[in-house]
Amino acid sequence: MGRIQAEPWLRRMGRTALPLLMVVALAGCGMIPPEPETEGGRAVFSLYNIVFAMGLAVFIGVEGFILYSVFRYRRRDDRLPQQLHGNNLVEIIWTAIPTVIVLILFTLSMIALGQVEARSENPGVEIEVEGFQWQWTFRYLDDDGDPANDYTVTGTPANPPVMAVPVGEPVRLILRSDDVVHSFYVPQFLIKRDVVPVPEGQEPNIMEFTVTEEGTYAGQCAEFCGNLHADMTFSVEAMSRQAFDEWLAAGRAGETPAPSAEPEGQVVEVTADQIRFEPLELRAPADQPWTLRFTNAESVVHNVVIYDAENNEVFRSGDLTGPDATGDFAVPALPAGEYTFICEYHPVPDMTGTLIVE
Repeated sequence: MGRIQAEPWLRRMGRTALPLLMVVALAGCGMIPPEPETEGGRAVFSLYNIVFAMGLAVFIGVEGFILYSVFRYRRRDDRLPQQLHGNNLVEIIWTAIPTVIVLILFTLSMIALGQVEARSENPGVEIEVEGFQWQWTFRYLDDDGDPANDYTVTGTPANPPVMAVPVGEPVRLILRSDDVVHSFYVPQFLIKRDVVPVPEGQEPNIMEFTVTEEGTYAGQCAEFCGNLHADMTFSVEAMSRQAFDEWLAAGRAGETPAPSAEPEGQVVEVTADQIRFEPLELRAPADQPWTLRFTNAESVVHNVVIYDAENNEVFRSGDLTGPDATGDFAVPALPAGEYTFICEYHPVPDMTGTLIVE
């Protein structure tokens, strides 16, 4: 039997390097962040590109020396190679280069962080952002400090909220959570900030940004927060100052009316507490108006929406935010049958009940 010929080294190198290059190329498709649409995001984008370029240079240099050593000094026998004590110059070089890189990155990171954390003395808009399982509330604070003139937008998993902001002006967000840790994230802003429960006496997280281009930007909760985390989305609508003022005025003029003051007909009571309706089965009279007395015992928003057997909406209460908020809502006459009532903000099994009209 003849001697088996050794595989040419170029062929071996190609078979090893080609899959590695394919993996790097495919991974590179998701390495570059989107173009930033905020002033702070530009600083983050520039820093990212610098870090990526330095990392790529280090990777190519290290891998290049490894491959060079593998093929330049390969040996086909078991003889012990020459033993060297070391090289002081080389050791100084490979210690100095990472030190310089770290110092450069530290300096650039502090500059970028300063731009991201910058606070304006007079932001164009100030918005309180409340995260809850599993949606968002945006409360536009009145410039004169009158809570009666605040405008609130609350989303549902089926209808995520829209945060309107003016272009070219600082927007300040005051971030609070009513339950667990959430995270406010708009990919095209390149800034993310945790939304955490704030103990009394402590300051909430603040996030400030200035949008540079008009448009609609998708946002989401970036911290896993429970069953409907994937539905905890929102959008940011950046517009001119005039369009923003018109939008805000229209929103304040069309707020949800308050609950009815006088109960009508039979009163049916339901309570929301710990993301659960109690009871989960209600009974009401057929073919006559009645009153839903709804109590929200916790500090997150809830409502009651009733659907018939064909999944058509027949009634919607106003939104209540507790703790211990109660409202009487007039329900129109319904024909006999079985209905479903849910909390639109928390469409989970414990907040989905049955209404029997008889």
